[in-house]
Amino acid sequence: MRPLSPLTDRISGPSAKAWAVGDDAYDRMRNGQQIIHLGVGDPDLDTPAHIQAALVSALEAGRTHYAPLAGEPALRDAIAAHGSALYGGEIDSGRVAVLSGAQGALFSVFLTIAGPGDEVIVLEPSYATYPAVAQIGGAKMVPVVLDKDTGYQLDLVRIEAAITDRTVAILVNSPGNPSGTVFAQDDLNALARLCQKRGIWLVSDEVYWSLCYDGAHSSPYRQVETRDSVIVVNSLSKSHAMTGWRIGWVIAPAPVIAALTDLAQAQYFGINQFVQEAAATALNDSDTPQRISEIFKARRDAFVAALSKTNTLSFSVPQGGMFLLIDVSETGLDGKAFAERLLDAENVAVVPGFGFGASMKDTVRVGFLSDIPVMEEAARRIIRFAEELRNG
Repeated sequence: MRPLSPLTDRISGPSAKAWAVGDDAYDRMRNGQQIIHLGVGDPDLDTPAHIQAALVSALEAGRTHYAPLAGEPALRDAIAAHGSALYGGEIDSGRVAVLSGAQGALFSVFLTIAGPGDEVIVLEPSYATYPAVAQIGGAKMVPVVLDKDTGYQLDLVRIEAAITDRTVAILVNSPGNPSGTVFAQDDLNALARLCQKRGIWLVSDEVYWSLCYDGAHSSPYRQVETRDSVIVVNSLSKSHAMTGWRIGWVIAPAPVIAALTDLAQAQYFGINQFVQEAAATALNDSDTPQRISEIFKARRDAFVAALSKTNTLSFSVPQGGMFLLIDVSETGLDGKAFAERLLDAENVAVVPGFGFGASMKDTVRVGFLSDIPVMEEAARRIIRFAEELRNG
C-alpha cells in the first residue's frame, strides 16, 4: 500500500490525542457507568426552541438546496450587523463568509494564508486543534509560552521576538481555551498594530465572545485602522448552545473572503440553507447569549468556591469561556496520568493538559459543563483524589 499524504502527519500530532480520556469516558457511559463528564466543551444546554422552530420552518419551506458558496445573503447581513454592534464601526457583508463551524473556519483560513516555508505563531496554552490547523497547509507552528503568573496575558515582547521573515500569521484566542483568559484590549490593539507594521495576519478566534464574566469582550477587530490585517473567526456554538449545528463565520478583508469562497467550492459547496436560516434567527436574539453567560458565570463561581478548598491543586480564576485550567503537579502526577486515574478512581472525566502545549503537561482542563450541584460534586471528587495522591 502506498503511504498516505504528509498532511496526515500534520493533523495527527500529540495534541490530537488529548481527547482520549474523554472518549474512554463516553464508552463507559454507553455501557451504563455513571460519569461526570467535564471534558469536551459541549454543555448540557439545548438550543432554544425558537431557533429550532426556524430550522423546521425553513425545511417546510423547501430550503434544502445549494446555498451561495460564501453564505446566504440574509445570514451574511445578520453577521455583519452583529459584528458592527460587537466591534463598532460598519462592517460590510462582503467581508463575511459562512463556514462549517469555527473549527472549519480555522482550518480553511490557515489553508489559504499559510503554506510550506511559512511560520505561524501560536500562543500557549492553546486549544488542542491549533497545531493541526496552523500547519495544515505545510507551515511550521511556532509556540510562544505565556506566563502563568500574569494569568496568561499577552506578552508583546515575547511575541515580537518570535517573529521572523517567515512569519505570516499570529493566532490569538480570547476568551481563551483552556485558560479562560480575556486579553486586555490595549494589548490586542498593540498586537494588531505590530502585525500591520510587519505585514502579518492576526487571526482572532472569538468563539467564547459571549462568555466574559469580569469585564467587556475584547477583540483586535475593535481597532478600525488595523482591520485589514485582522481575520476574525466566530460561531454560535457557545453563545446560543448550537455546538452540533456546525455553523460559523469569518470576517476578513475581501481577498481572504474570495479565497475562502473558492475553497468552499472545492471542499463542500456551501452550507445547508435551513441551518443558515436558523442561524440568522439566532443572531437576532440577544437574550439567549446573556442568559447562557449568566448560567456559566454562576457555574464558574460555584466550582471555583468548591475547588478553593484544596491544599494541593492550584489554578487561576477564568475571566471568560467555560473552562478552568488546574495545575496538578503537587500530586506527583502529570496531567495525563492524573486525568486517566481520576476517571478510574472518581468517575470524573477531564482533559489532560498536554494537548494545550508542552508547557501544559502538568495541568488538566475542567469544563463548567453541568449544573451547579454536579460541578460541586466534581470539585469534591477532584480534591479527594488529589489529596489522597499527595498523602500517599
